[in-house]
Amino acid sequence: MSKFKKLLTGVGLAAIGAAALLGTQYMMKETSSVEFCVSCHSMSYPKEEWEGSVHFSNRKGIRAECADCHVPQDGLHYVKAKFIALKDVWYEFQGKIKDQDDYEKHRAAMAQKVWEDMKATDSATCKSCHSFDAMVLSEQKEAAQKMHKLAQETNQTCIDCHKGIVHFMPEIEVDSAAATGELTKHGGEFNQNDETLYSLSMFNGKLVNGGEVRLMPYAELVNWKLNGDNVVATVHGWQQVGAESVVYAHLGKRIMVALLTDEVKEKVTVAKTVYDDVTASDWKEITFDVEVPKSAITANLNALNQFGDNLNQTNCSGCHAAIGASHYTANQWIGVVNSMKDRTSMSADDVRAVTIYLQRNAKDIVGSSH
Repeated sequence: MSKFKKLLTGVGLAAIGAAALLGTQYMMKETSSVEFCVSCHSMSYPKEEWEGSVHFSNRKGIRAECADCHVPQDGLHYVKAKFIALKDVWYEFQGKIKDQDDYEKHRAAMAQKVWEDMKATDSATCKSCHSFDAMVLSEQKEAAQKMHKLAQETNQTCIDCHKGIVHFMPEIEVDSAAATGELTKHGGEFNQNDETLYSLSMFNGKLVNGGEVRLMPYAELVNWKLNGDNVVATVHGWQQVGAESVVYAHLGKRIMVALLTDEVKEKVTVAKTVYDDVTASDWKEITFDVEVPKSAITANLNALNQFGDNLNQTNCSGCHAAIGASHYTANQWIGVVNSMKDRTSMSADDVRAVTIYLQRNAKDIVGSSH
């Protein structure tokens, strides 16, 4: 009986161990799923950004999900990532991020922590899909070849250059040249004969039917009229269904026009909904009316373009010859600028301005009406 009890005890302990191991593996797998990651309210905002990125929809049909980028595949870093993620659950229960305003307040700190973790692992999650050994540099664009060769020579890792390719970059306090320098003199430079006005830099405008909207540089305002020191005008754009916080200039072209908060993104007027084969999603053509200060807008598009071109020529030639706007498509320019901006002294506003300038003059936009 004693031997039988020992055997029974051994089998029981083995069964408990196996159950614990399988249960742990099951929990690890389930907590890495997209469904689990976005089940928290606070994750709805990065989810929208991901769904508007090339890591969600692209010509190769390859989708990188949350865990692919944020959870190393194995080893100590995998266990560490899972353990540290418990704090996110705790913060969710605490209601640390109740709405998009809270998310924006913490965006910089969250982004910095992710960048530090990815650098500490030598961008292990990136390299699970991308690696220098597998790259055929000769088939890459000339600019990409130069930057990847430089990265190899200086032992840089992916995240050193590729920040902001999925989630929006955090806003930082800067002394913006777009707001206080060269472009300021063109504020209010328009007359009744000008059909289209343009925002000089990123700023907050008021929706006529209530709420605020953040307009981007080059945002076009039409059907405008004066109202004292302000201008009331209509803004036209496109929203990707499921990611309505961002308004773009063209269907499927991610040239940012405005950012809408949860409070106002349902207040726009929808003209029609169109299915786009490239992004495999529905897009809504919209308009909304805003009231903005005269000093924040201009009709002088040449001045805006000259400013954008100067930024490109001055800041983007440190490692290679400045690349002409028509070299890439509007969507490609996002990744190109994001991969190189940290090698420049450009402010966040300057990066925004040069990106939209390059996008508006990209090879798939040139010749269209804009």
